[in-house]
Amino acid sequence: MNLVIKIINSILAKSLYYRRFKNFLEEIDSQFSDLLLHNKVRWISRGNVLQRFALCLSEIKTFLNEKSIDHPELEEDKWLEEFNFMVDIYHNETK
Repeated sequence: MNLVIKIINSILAKSLYYRRFKNFLEEIDSQFSDLLLHNKVRWISRGNVLQRFALCLSEIKTFLNEKSIDHPELEEDKWLEEFNFMVDIYHNETK
């Protein structure tokens, strides 16, 4: 979860990156036009953030590669398995 929040914050913290990311999502006709911020007050927001991140993962990887922002964990099978497991757990809890 920490890496997901770190990546989201790195995109949203700089207004130029944020605008370019939103434009990038529009250009490729992504299912979503934005990322969700994590709210530590409600555990349900964690599940929503993780699910949106998972659904936009390929777009996020492409955008980060274009900006030369390196997060090798996004390519590691072990991290991806743990991430997808966490997404499933939170998704099932919010049903």
